[in-house]
Amino acid sequence: MSSDPGYDTYESTGAGWKTFAGIMVILVGVFNVIDGLRGVTNVSQLKNYFPNGNAELPLTNDLKTWSWVVLIIGVVMVLAGFLIFSGNMFGRIVGVFAASVNAIIQLSYIDHNPFWSFTIIVVDVLIIYGLVAHGGRLDEWSTE
Repeated sequence: MSSDPGYDTYESTGAGWKTFAGIMVILVGVFNVIDGLRGVTNVSQLKNYFPNGNAELPLTNDLKTWSWVVLIIGVVMVLAGFLIFSGNMFGRIVGVFAASVNAIIQLSYIDHNPFWSFTIIVVDVLIIYGLVAHGGRLDEWSTE
């Protein structure tokens, strides 16, 4: 507890968690954009992570398709991060949705790059926790 009267207001609004979630959504989004661009422009480099150069991923084994998916999720996450900082409720919803989808996508890569995928999944869970549990009441968010 602090003697600062504004401290209790700051803590009760969940501003720290909102800030953390916004920063992490943008950071993970940038990581995904870089990873997606790397896959789109240089698929042969990504094939080194897979045994015999064959990708075994859910739905499709085409690495270029997965790279486009990761790239698009990254762009959505970056945009959601900026909306979260503006206090927009839509940004909060998109942030939770994008972090959830990203965790599922990263789960598909966990056999091929376990440390990176596990780390991103943990960050995605923290983002979801920060936006849902500490995001504050729904009527406190701007709907504009």
